[in-house]
Amino acid sequence: MSSDWNDIQRVESWAGELRVNAIRLIGIVVFYGRHMIQFMLAASDSPTRGVYHLRVTWLAVLWAAEAAALHYHLSRRRCPPEMKYFSTAWDIIMITLLCVFAGGPRTPFVLLFFPVIAMSPLRLSLKLVYFATFGAVAGYLCVLGAYVWYVIGYEKYYATPALRIPRSEEAIVILALLVTGLLAGQMVRQARRISAGYPQRAQA
Repeated sequence: MSSDWNDIQRVESWAGELRVNAIRLIGIVVFYGRHMIQFMLAASDSPTRGVYHLRVTWLAVLWAAEAAALHYHLSRRRCPPEMKYFSTAWDIIMITLLCVFAGGPRTPFVLLFFPVIAMSPLRLSLKLVYFATFGAVAGYLCVLGAYVWYVIGYEKYYATPALRIPRSEEAIVILALLVTGLLAGQMVRQARRISAGYPQRAQA
């Protein structure tokens, strides 16, 4: 069974990475297109323009370049085991930077950490699910830290209750990320159970 599962995992890991990369490219185009519409409609003194626009543009270019490089290798059926970890880590880093540039943990871009975890089962790897889950939590904690130390400033943050993020809100986001990872892991386990019983069903 172990040999059969390894064969299935190897093929589906490549196919899953290909699908994830296609979704990644579509997401970059859609989200950057939304940003450009907001940019064109914004007033000349809007925070959407200026430095924020340049930062978002550079992030989109770097993210798209990584996706294009992955597509080049995947289209030639090159999918080493470490590729899925690299692409997942890159997604988490890009989302973390985007959240920091957008103002911190209150930005809706924090929700993008959830699709990173949700896409991990497509590679049929429990280790990747764990990596994506704890990476997303670490990314969210980095966003919180940057908000306190860089965006607001430590002393001002704790001296101004209106600027503080409630601990309950932080805990809910982290718990939601962990639960999403738990469910993603169950999807991989279920796929393994199904593959284990397939030869017997095929012979029946």
